[in-house]
Amino acid sequence: MKSIPIVRDADVSDDRIKEAYRDFKESMRVSFVDSMFQAYAATPKFLDYAWRRLRPSMLAPPFIEQGRRVAGVADDGVGSWPVSDHAAELHARNYGDADLRKLRDIVEIFHGLLPKLAIVSQALRVALGGEPIGGGGVSQPPRQDDRDRLVRDFRGLQVPMADEREAPLRVRTAFDEMQRAAGLSFVSTAYRALGAYPDWLDVVWSDVKPTLSDVRRRDLCNKLDAAAQEAAQHLPYPLNMPDGEFDAVKSVNDVFCSLLPGLIVDIAIARRGLGPEPT
Repeated sequence: MKSIPIVRDADVSDDRIKEAYRDFKESMRVSFVDSMFQAYAATPKFLDYAWRRLRPSMLAPPFIEQGRRVAGVADDGVGSWPVSDHAAELHARNYGDADLRKLRDIVEIFHGLLPKLAIVSQALRVALGGEPIGGGGVSQPPRQDDRDRLVRDFRGLQVPMADEREAPLRVRTAFDEMQRAAGLSFVSTAYRALGAYPDWLDVVWSDVKPTLSDVRRRDLCNKLDAAAQEAAQHLPYPLNMPDGEFDAVKSVNDVFCSLLPGLIVDIAIARRGLGPEPT
């Protein structure tokens, strides 16, 4: 099992990390920092250097649209898969309409965020390999109304996270299965958010787990990987890395290049299972 150090908010002492985390939340309009950036934070100088250069691209409307296209690949891919009615199952477990509304908001956060992270991880893979990437620019500076139109503001939604060691047994069991399947020492932020609602994790994991050995999942993950690589080539602003300075981060970034397509698929399954907000 590959051990990846993760720097969670409560453990941050370096001012560069604190500032990057604050800016990540503000820029991505969320109330938490994803595990990918928490892994980058184990090398504070890298997080500071990379985030300063990634932020302008990640705020640009063309990048946001690229993320939506990557998410669409996953949505289309799982559209014909057998996915149970998670909303009905959770209603049967005494989840009310307000509860389901919050779960839909949480799944929408990751539906928007994870494709962006997949693109970023692929751009960093190229840049850490010593090749410049991006720099196509944008036709005009982004306007606030563009951002409001393209990105929902979830900063006010606090997303609880399950603790891998202190969660209920059934959550820890599912987490153990995920870690063994991925060969990783940590649980993704997306699944820690689902794990804060054990019944929700139950119904999602029941649909996700059988796909782990399904060729359709492998093929869809390959499509998502290719889509993220293609989107990375169109990063609006150039991304360069100092020659050899951050070589130690390459293997960490490669983990997320491999991990994120599967997470995007899983969130597409969770999103489909909950269905849209009833009118």
